[in-house]
Amino acid sequence: MKNNSSKKSWIIIGIIIVAAFLIYYFYLSGSGTSTDSGLLAQEPEGEVAAAQVLGLLNQINALNIDSTFFQNPAYQSLVDYTVPIPTLNVGRADPFAPIPGFYSKTKI
Repeated sequence: MKNNSSKKSWIIIGIIIVAAFLIYYFYLSGSGTSTDSGLLAQEPEGEVAAAQVLGLLNQINALNIDSTFFQNPAYQSLVDYTVPIPTLNVGRADPFAPIPGFYSKTKI
């Protein structure tokens, strides 16, 4: 029986050591990041954004649109059933102005 309890104690000690190592590695050492990362030269954000925009523009310029789809009889037979929406005057010119006749300044 003594052998079984010593195995349990060694397993518990091993778990504590592994947990302590993981806590040290992730929390105390700065989440595993290098301390000299602030010394690296970083590109300004504007240059990064400009490079992304240029990459997107190059992708757009590389697109080839096949316009024969629009000459297809099935496409040309489509009918537009949209209904025009009339413009209506909504709200007041100054929504914070007092409403005339709604309340009076005199109390009764």
